[in-house]
Amino acid sequence: MTSTVAKPTDLYLAAEEKRALPRALMGGTEAMRKAGKAFLPQEAAESEPAYNDRLNRTFLFNGYRKTVRDMSGKVFTKPVQMGEDVPANLKAAAENIDLTGQGLNNFAYSVFEAGMNDGIAYILVEMPPAQEGATRKDDIDSGRRPYLVLIESCALIGFKSRVIAGHHVLTQVRILETVAEDDPKDEFGQVEFQQVRVFDRKDDGVTFRVYRLQKIEGKEEWVLTEEGVTSLKDITLVPFYANRTSFMMGEPPLEDLAYLNLAHWQSSSDQRNILHVARVPILLAKGVGENDKFVVGANSFVRMANAESDLKYVEHSGKAIESGSNDLEDLEFQMQTQGLELLTPKPGSQTATGEAIDQAKMNSPLAMMADNLKDALEQAFGYMAQYEGLGEDAGGSITVNTDFGITMRDATDLTTLLAAVNAGQISRETFIKELIRRGVLMDTSVDDEVERIDNDAEALGLIKPEDSNANSE
Repeated sequence: MTSTVAKPTDLYLAAEEKRALPRALMGGTEAMRKAGKAFLPQEAAESEPAYNDRLNRTFLFNGYRKTVRDMSGKVFTKPVQMGEDVPANLKAAAENIDLTGQGLNNFAYSVFEAGMNDGIAYILVEMPPAQEGATRKDDIDSGRRPYLVLIESCALIGFKSRVIAGHHVLTQVRILETVAEDDPKDEFGQVEFQQVRVFDRKDDGVTFRVYRLQKIEGKEEWVLTEEGVTSLKDITLVPFYANRTSFMMGEPPLEDLAYLNLAHWQSSSDQRNILHVARVPILLAKGVGENDKFVVGANSFVRMANAESDLKYVEHSGKAIESGSNDLEDLEFQMQTQGLELLTPKPGSQTATGEAIDQAKMNSPLAMMADNLKDALEQAFGYMAQYEGLGEDAGGSITVNTDFGITMRDATDLTTLLAAVNAGQISRETFIKELIRRGVLMDTSVDDEVERIDNDAEALGLIKPEDSNANSE
């Protein structure tokens, strides 16, 4: 038994703080509401019931999640391709690469999206344990083969590494998991357990241990429940870097966009709250005594003896509502343009040749992420080949699409268009039309895009349905 096997490292805890907001945004309105005061502060004089009412009236305009999925979708507009040098048995395994029915392309998409959100994701290459005395033919007949598992960054609670023969390699890994098993007391039920898997690189190979959280005499303890040895010399955990900060570590590449979306979440909360207040006029009674009683409503009237008395409804002027609406629109536009930076090339020194322009296209941040995914998949296939007894570097080559970037000329044009629309020299409809024409946005009609923007605004309470109908007419 040990009490520290599940203790996260300080490096992990610091990284998780940066991932908290992007992860909540990916969870949508429900996750942001669940986060509560972490992302929507309570005002100093605001009561708890009033805060909860305001929180439950707030809906997320999820520009962040849309950007993550749109950018991931660009990479996978063309499927992942395996080269001719990929062994036939690995190509066959790619049809069900994770033993859950997912093909290689869908699995790779999941890895890419997780990495884009957190800055890094991992692929664990696993091999079911062999039956004692089993031959290779027995393995083939039983379907025993290597497979891939997506390990999200939140699961890797600790690792150790060192330089061996000029290479930085893992020497220990701790992965926190939640597993479900059949409930022995209920034929239809399942029981969930927390467990930590530990892999250690030794001089003679890799060992693994499984610690499970159990109650012993009313106290929770991490108990060693399984241990063994793998057939490879390396820990088969492969990192996919979307935004590398150090070995096995990364930070969210769209952090700035996440904070813009947070600003929108908080501003939309204020907007919906002020709309709620403004829609309920206040009845002002002037010159009326405390003991005066009257009824206000249909089929009734008020008689006042005091000539100075007055009775009227006081309503909000609406200026703050208009300012809030403009703020939300500006934030939405900034979020839309922020994601385009992933497509804009970040070239170094280059010459004015066609080759340099093509290289600039390859150097866009999104293309570099796609290239990192290619490297990760090839390394994972290499480990699969080793498990199959094919030797090192026998996994073959993988191709991941990078044909989606913006060339240097496109980038200059895009900067000019952004300046023009921000200065009011062209309309946003024209700007959207140009983005569609240049392949930056998915192919859709401008009218459809404008209608979606109006629907989003109406859902947030920025405009009234009748105003939307009037505009369409």
